[in-house]
Amino acid sequence: MFAIDKHSTTMIGSVPYKSSDDTFAALDEWPLSIPAWPQLPKRSFRETMIPQYAEGFPGITFDETEKRVFVDTSRDLLGDIGTFYENALAENTAPFAVSEEHALGLHAFLDRLRKNGGRLPIIKGQVTGPFTFGLGLNDQDLKAVWFDPEYRDVVLKGLTMKALWQFDELSKLAEKVIIFFDEPILSALGTPAYMSVQDEDVIAALNEVINAVQAKGAAVGVHCCGNMDWSLLARTDVDIMSFDAYFYGEKLALYPKEIDAHLAKGGYLAWGIVPTAGHTAGETPADNETVDSLQKKLGDLLALFVGKGVDEDHLRNRMILTPSCGMGTLTPESTAKVLELLAGLNAVTSA
Repeated sequence: MFAIDKHSTTMIGSVPYKSSDDTFAALDEWPLSIPAWPQLPKRSFRETMIPQYAEGFPGITFDETEKRVFVDTSRDLLGDIGTFYENALAENTAPFAVSEEHALGLHAFLDRLRKNGGRLPIIKGQVTGPFTFGLGLNDQDLKAVWFDPEYRDVVLKGLTMKALWQFDELSKLAEKVIIFFDEPILSALGTPAYMSVQDEDVIAALNEVINAVQAKGAAVGVHCCGNMDWSLLARTDVDIMSFDAYFYGEKLALYPKEIDAHLAKGGYLAWGIVPTAGHTAGETPADNETVDSLQKKLGDLLALFVGKGVDEDHLRNRMILTPSCGMGTLTPESTAKVLELLAGLNAVTSA
């Protein structure tokens, strides 16, 4: 794990724009200290969480009319799966590339950096995590592919290769690379629908993708925008635990020993302190926040963690500031406000 500047900002991924030009205009006005490529889910359903990384998986079928993606296991997939594993075992990342059709923002981001020349100090990419992908991708009978042990392994290997392809591309343009696995569904584990998913299975699956990417030299984060059993994530080998601090910061503080141990071994916390969504439809709480109000909220949370025994120096020195989640559901105006608040908060906390 490499060191990250303690006064750093980045974003989770999605933005509300349909063009890369509009996206970069906003990011240029309020730049992130750890640049991240933008996901554009409003441009196409292929840029939403599951379809964006589904191309190239055996049996994958895109239904443009219904705007859905599924795995057709009624087909003979033996040959496709054999080729899939040949490439994965050889770490041949080319067949696992994310195309421009599925990630216009990524390719525009890479092109922009190439034209600017030089290398960035650090850069962030992201991939949908294995649980969110495997439990969100169904077969033709609407059964989640995660519950098929053979296809579950395909999910783990495929997402690993997607992350490694991304690392290869980003590492050409930056000295350091961070890859996040976005896992919103971790907040639903333990509910009746997912009672069969065991804790040890979660740890083993996450470590499989985390360790493979770490072995290439990247730092790895896992982002969950809801409330979850954070002790579970702390038991993995993740470098950065990314959470919605605005709504759930107090929930993370329920695990002080685990958080302290995570920080003590060199881990980081990515504090999603600038809200990107509300608990009421149409609500955008960032519009009602200021840098001062968020600074106070962050300070209160830090005091809560310290009061529970978490080392204050580690908390402050191993901190990344982010929006609480992706910004894809916001208006462009609210997105600009989130980025402005993030930049302003980082300025006052680093003063």
